[in-house]
Amino acid sequence: MNQSNFEAPLRPFGCYRKERLNDVLSRMEQYPLIQQEYKRQTELSKQYALKEAGSSLRQLGSYRIDPFVFKTPRDAAHLLFSIHIRGKGEVRISSVQWSYSERGIPQYLENGDFREDLKGWHVHVTNTAVCQLTEVENGVITPAVPGATPARRSEQHTAARCLHIINSKPEDEVILQYLSPLLVNSDEHYSIQVSLSLIETLNPGVHTKVEFLDNERRTIWPTAVSAPFQRATPTTWSTLHEAAGADASCYLVEGDLEAAERCKRKLLYMLTDMRQGMDLFKRDGWHDDDTYGAVHIGRGLQVTSVIYDIIAAAGVFSSEEEEQLLNDFRYVSNLMMDTGYYSYHLESFPDEKGGKRSNWNADRAVGLGVYALLFPEEELASRYLEHTMTVVDWQLEHVVDHDGAWPENIRYHGAVLHRYFLFFMLLKQLKGTDYFAHTKVKQMYRFLIETATCHDIIQDGAGTPALMSPAVGDANVNDQWFRLLVYAAPFYRDIDPELSEEMMWTWRQGGAQVRDSGASPIPVIPLICAVPDLPARQPDMSSRHYPDIGYVIFRSGVGEHDCGLEQIHDEHFAIYEASPLTYHAHHDEGHFSIWAGGVPLTIDAGTGGYYNGDRHWYLSGSAHNVVQFKNAEGRCQNGPLTSECLETLFSEELDYVISRIPDHNALIYERHFMFIRAGFDVYLVWDRIEGSSPSVWNLHTLSTNIEFSGNSMHAEGLGEMKLTAHIVEPEEPVITLSEGAVGGGYPLSVQQHVQIHGESDHDYVVLLEPRRNTEKSVKIITGSGEKIADGVSLYQIIHSNGQRIYAAINRSEQAVRLNIEELGIFKELGSSKDEPVYRNLNQEEEILNLKPHRIHVFYSPSDLKGLVITS
Repeated sequence: MNQSNFEAPLRPFGCYRKERLNDVLSRMEQYPLIQQEYKRQTELSKQYALKEAGSSLRQLGSYRIDPFVFKTPRDAAHLLFSIHIRGKGEVRISSVQWSYSERGIPQYLENGDFREDLKGWHVHVTNTAVCQLTEVENGVITPAVPGATPARRSEQHTAARCLHIINSKPEDEVILQYLSPLLVNSDEHYSIQVSLSLIETLNPGVHTKVEFLDNERRTIWPTAVSAPFQRATPTTWSTLHEAAGADASCYLVEGDLEAAERCKRKLLYMLTDMRQGMDLFKRDGWHDDDTYGAVHIGRGLQVTSVIYDIIAAAGVFSSEEEEQLLNDFRYVSNLMMDTGYYSYHLESFPDEKGGKRSNWNADRAVGLGVYALLFPEEELASRYLEHTMTVVDWQLEHVVDHDGAWPENIRYHGAVLHRYFLFFMLLKQLKGTDYFAHTKVKQMYRFLIETATCHDIIQDGAGTPALMSPAVGDANVNDQWFRLLVYAAPFYRDIDPELSEEMMWTWRQGGAQVRDSGASPIPVIPLICAVPDLPARQPDMSSRHYPDIGYVIFRSGVGEHDCGLEQIHDEHFAIYEASPLTYHAHHDEGHFSIWAGGVPLTIDAGTGGYYNGDRHWYLSGSAHNVVQFKNAEGRCQNGPLTSECLETLFSEELDYVISRIPDHNALIYERHFMFIRAGFDVYLVWDRIEGSSPSVWNLHTLSTNIEFSGNSMHAEGLGEMKLTAHIVEPEEPVITLSEGAVGGGYPLSVQQHVQIHGESDHDYVVLLEPRRNTEKSVKIITGSGEKIADGVSLYQIIHSNGQRIYAAINRSEQAVRLNIEELGIFKELGSSKDEPVYRNLNQEEEILNLKPHRIHVFYSPSDLKGLVITS
């Protein structure tokens, strides 16, 4: 063994000392939530024990999804596809699916899972090849295609089937042809996904061939052919890690030696798999997913180190197994320091998958740090620990912004904080170094709290209200990051009680999940960290701008959900995107999401699968509530990846943001987004456009139906809510309707997609009104159907109760003075919070100054009479 003379204390000593075990057990008896979580883990451990009894670890999760993403040619109306298996070897195919990747929507493929034998398929066998239908091996897991919107499956409920192909000679080939032409649109992206298992490397391999047909069923050349899939597909380490963690918990709590033995087998397999996968990743670069990249291996190194620490004293390892395990840990940790494997030394990198600033580097570094803390006897442990602390210090100073945001998006903010937490906990316990007291770490937890949505009564079903994390960029609302708060709150109980209490309030209002979920969970963490009964207090949940990450949040009325659903009906939340950053390349500048009355009405599409073709949709401007400009051929173009926030205003009556979006298809494009409270709770959107090509105004509604009446559309949302869009400009809109995928686990897997078509150089003005089904809609009219001055438009917005407000839009380059002779007492909405809410301009002069390129909103009990405009 390559080790120092360091004498480690008796294990386990990482997550808890052995003498603290009774405290851990008593906490489980005290808190039903932790009991329930431990019960879930024991059931998971038993489920995998049954799987392992029917299959080897290598075969248990040996299926992969091989996606082939392609673009249809011009004039394509149908496609035919076939799957070719060539070369000596053995292949199993459990299912074939296809997706409309342009919209992120999986399509139903008749008998794509072979549950009706070979109905709809033709199999061509050459030479000595053999192809037969069989049941999937007992215990083997067949994966679903990654994404947010699963396709409909066959109605039959027979056992899972697969095609078993055996090619005994190199020249053998099996061709699996789907017989029915599939309808497609021209010039759009689709994908074919094959779920397959390879015992060994196959050469030339498995590839998919697609033939395109026009409306007359004539072939359009060329055909599309995928790259061959050749690699063997043993179970990946990530398939087993949560079950291994559950096994370890069973040993921790009950001293279950059988569970410890199963855990040992998984642990040895996982580390061996990490080694071979990392070697492939270093040798070949990127392949079909990031399972063996530094981001996931960093998480895996954390998890496996903790699992070993728990079961090391169980006596289940032989000396040879112990030696193998330690050597594998050394190999993995050494490769994590190899810049040929991951370029952690670079301060800048073309995307988020490399360099010092990335979440990949965070996970890589803290994985090494956890390993170093739990294997202090290793010769390089001190070097690894020093390296980790250097990386974390640099990222806290240079990457985490002054509001505490990890700059990629909320998903990766949570992911980094998740990995930081375990390292910080162990570092405090074993070395006495307290990163929880670091200002930036506190701000990271506060950012997670402050960006929570209002209560959502749809997400968890049955009208259960819960706060969510909004989906912006590569994130979904159901990522469940608030679980991190209950783990960390005890560490702030003494050093920052207010933060601890706000964490507990947000965790409870966010669904009170204790289970560690998501990518690479650590099952033992909730058992030893969560303290569900700590004091709680509501944080300040107000509108706010986060300039570095580019989020502008509008909200009102967030409170305790147990005060009753009536209060939730008064809650409003919107988030607007105006970001200077380009992480993950979503074309979403100017996008907004809106919740009202506990219901998501229009939301970001979020994200689906990374490697199955979905990203053509989720990254596109078409998937977001933005303006898209058209090219010379009339196709909508993606907008820029960054924008500039020009101004924000937050007040009691309204919130307002203006951003400049530098789209190369327009000379000037600004979006004005205003949330008007004042008893109306409506959103006014003005897109100021100059020097542009024709465009479309996208709106996605999480709705079951849309009705049109005049220039208004009424989207019937969930939870007995509607979203009405009053289209003020263009005055005679041309509207098209389609749909697109949405992430987040809502009852609707797609949003209805409204596109309002505009001519060159024309603005859009749209009033969005969330309302209950039983409420009447507001009315919006202009003074006399004409502009009241050059470049100025005035609109009346009339509530069903008779109250009215006026919105004046000054499109001109100069200020305009609105002289009100007979209007009487009025107030302009939008005074800053430190200014008087009411402005009685009659006291001095009856003048309202309209700033150039601004919206002004004011209120009067009188009708509009005697308006005089002066410049």
